Amino acid sequence: MSSPHLPSTRSLLRRTDILLLRLHALLSTPSGIDRTLCTLSYTLAFLHARLSPLLTLRLSRFAASIASKASDALLPGETLIASLPAPTSIALLSRTTTSLKSLAALIADFRIFIRLWGLLGIYAWARDTWASPPADAVLRRITWAQVGVNAAYQVLENGAYLASHGVLVSEGWVGERGERRQARWWVWSSRFWAAHVGLEFLRLGYLWRKQHSRRSTDGEGEKEDKIERKAEQELWWRDLVSNAAYGPLTIHWSLEEGCLSESWVGLLGMVAGGVGLRERWKATAAVVR
Repeated sequence: MSSPHLPSTRSLLRRTDILLLRLHALLSTPSGIDRTLCTLSYTLAFLHARLSPLLTLRLSRFAASIASKASDALLPGETLIASLPAPTSIALLSRTTTSLKSLAALIADFRIFIRLWGLLGIYAWARDTWASPPADAVLRRITWAQVGVNAAYQVLENGAYLASHGVLVSEGWVGERGERRQARWWVWSSRFWAAHVGLEFLRLGYLWRKQHSRRSTDGEGEKEDKIERKAEQELWWRDLVSNAAYGPLTIHWSLEEGCLSESWVGLLGMVAGGVGLRERWKATAAVVR
């Protein structure tokens, strides 16, 4: 007799069916794919950062153990050179660590590749802003500034990425000079991205002040107004958390030597990607019932 606490086979199949359909819905949109890959890539980077010191520690202990045992059998002045297979646990940890880093790098490269045509989206954004600009003058200026810095960011990233893969082979993009130019373009693309994040903080601060002022003036308002304000607040907090996580990352990549460890890069990226992924996942519930 099956336990009453265990779900029936039909219920389990139904839940699995819904899960797979929601995954399909999530991965059927460009934004869903990007948020999923972003979160996955940074999660893998974080795991690699945490496992690498553990692997180093295990290897050090293994080497110390071998040296301790060998020293008892060697005469003074003798040296032992040997190639020994690592224990299964260490070999598995080593392969796992290498695989995590390789997969994270592959995903990151793919995400940059699919941003190559991001200028088209920025053009559409600029066109829509021109046709229907924000009524608020401050928000209108912030939006146009964001369009500008994002266009610069995309051009620089595209150039650096294509050159790094040998697509741009003209003079100035090859050899040692080309590598220095690529490095500059990567750094400056990140600085324009950092400018976008800074403008986002400015926009969010301005919206918070407007919303606070409106609440003080209008009071509680009608039920519909409360629902609308709640949705605005949720969106505001989501954007704030996402940009708070992206901010240190953009500063890190804006510096030639960086300023964050791999662990912090992975953790902050997980937060930034996870915020968007959570929202996209919630949206799939309305599609799959």
